[in-house]
Formats: sequence, C-alpha cells, structure tokens
Amino acid sequence: MSSAVGKRSKAALKAFLAAEEDSATEGAVVDPRAVELRSLGAEDPAALQAIREVFAGTSLPDDQEKVRRILRTRSEIQKEWGDARDSFLAIGRALISLESELTKAEFARLRHGTERLFPFSDATATQFRQIARAVDGGRIPVTACPGSYGTAYQITLLTEPQLRVARERGLIRADVTRREIMQLRREVAADGAEPPPPGRLDRARLREERARLGERRTRLAEELAMVDRRIAQIDELLSPVIDGEAETVG
Repeated sequence: MSSAVGKRSKAALKAFLAAEEDSATEGAVVDPRAVELRSLGAEDPAALQAIREVFAGTSLPDDQEKVRRILRTRSEIQKEWGDARDSFLAIGRALISLESELTKAEFARLRHGTERLFPFSDATATQFRQIARAVDGGRIPVTACPGSYGTAYQITLLTEPQLRVARERGLIRADVTRREIMQLRREVAADGAEPPPPGRLDRARLREERARLGERRTRLAEELAMVDRRIAQIDELLSPVIDGEAETVG
C-alpha cells in the first residue's frame, strides 16, 4: 500500500514540476534561432566541436547567429553531397546497363562519341562505371562512398593490400579527401608493403621497380614506333592533297 502511494506521490511531484516549468516559461519569447541551434547541435555535436576548434581564439563560437549559419550550411552541403554521390552512382549503373546491351563494336563507338551524347567525357564515364562496380561489388560501402567522384575513383584504384591498409587507417569513409587517398597510394606499395625507414635502402625492391619500368619503357617505345609508322603512311597517302596536286583517277 505504501509502495503504491509512493509511486503516486512521485508521479504527482513530476507532474507538478512539469507544470511549474511550463508556467515559468509561459509568456516568454522563444527565439526560433536558438531552438534551431540546439536542434542542429544535438543532431551533429561533432560539428559544434569542430567549430570551436577551427575558430578557437576568436569570438565566433560565442556568436549563436554565425554558429547557426555554419551548422545550417553544413547540413545543406552534406545533403547535396549525398545527392551528388547518388547521382554519379546512378549514372555509372546506367552506363553499365547500357554496355551490357551493346556489342563490343557498338560500345566502342559509344565511347568514341561519348561527348556528343552525354554531358561528360569518356574518361569521366569510365570513372562512373568503375565506381559503380566497386560499390555494387562491395569494395566500397555505399555509405562510405565520398560525394566527390574524383575521390571515389581514387579509392577504386587501390589494390586489395592498399585497400586493407586504408580500412585499417579509417580512410574508407564518406568525408575522406582525395589528398588522403593519394598520400596512401604513395606511402603503401601496390603489394601492401610500406616503404623502408628513412636512410635504409631497399635494393631488392628498387631492382624490381627498375625492371618494371624498363619493361614499360620498351612497350611505350614499341607503341610510339607504331604510331610514327602509321603517321608516315597517312602522310604518304595524303601527300598529293598536301602538295595541292589534283589526284586523277583512270
């Protein structure tokens, strides 16, 4: 019996205090900007902390209007950033779907005429497709895909060992920067091995790298020679036109 009375007493006290609080604020002018600031801060406390750190030593953190403006702009940009990610993923998926419906020859022609059909280059279209494949294949979680397709594309260029290191360092996230990913690619070799400590020369790795570069140089030289030969052939075929001579038939 006393327990039930105690519970009722606590409930009555809580109701009384709530009524007192309501009556205390009744008639007070509520600043909607302050309410919005509290709401935005509650949704993103990390942003408030970042503002305090970025503007430390200035009066801005104490200016509710400016803080509110920064938080609102951040919220708007994050939404647009997410929309941008969804847009280029949708474009990449549409291009992949189209590729599957065309023959190889038709798709080659499509790529050649990309800029005549779409508002971007073939290189950009290739990046969109590669990002979509990486997301749909699970290499990049959709929630961790950056809103910048240039940054997302840099992640797709990571080898599996590099990707593993990136995950360990917490770099596979929506707000990662392109600079961070490119720095990782410089620091971690394609096989996942990190560079030796300063002052210590890894001769074996350098020899391997030199061999790879030598092979690449040979391939490029062969390709360049083929290009030069073809240019010479075309020039020879076009020489009458170049010299201004009329080409006669029969």
